Amino acid sequence: MINWDFYHEFDWADDKYLPTRGEGDTMASQTVTAIAKLVHKWYNDGDVFDNTHGMTGWCNDLSSYANWLYTNIPCADFYLRRIKDCKTYEQYAQLLADLTSAIETEEYLSELAKHEKVGSIYKCDGPYKFKVVDDEDDEDDEDRCVY
Repeated sequence: MINWDFYHEFDWADDKYLPTRGEGDTMASQTVTAIAKLVHKWYNDGDVFDNTHGMTGWCNDLSSYANWLYTNIPCADFYLRRIKDCKTYEQYAQLLADLTSAIETEEYLSELAKHEKVGSIYKCDGPYKFKVVDDEDDEDDEDRCVY
């Protein structure tokens, strides 16, 4: 089963491309930031980038990160579209692991680093959606949501 420890092999990418603030100035920094957000919010908060299929996320809308990857990183959608088939936590964790492994390679990121940032990972529309669910019967909303 994939867990947080799996991502230590990508610490080099975070060290090299993850900006201390914002999304950075290159496509490499945007890519690493978007993936880091998806991974971090999954393992810390249980958030998914599209909760309109089988996986139910908690309360943070991450769709913009996935939409930016879909729009700007050619191979990303091959992995992201698997969200439609995810029914378990293990399947979603594997999706994120496969996405990270495919994109966060030294060769690919060094090529992306040659290109200035494109658009914004924080405001990007696309096929991935987050639907707010008002579940008044859920007494744990305050425990689940991070504001």
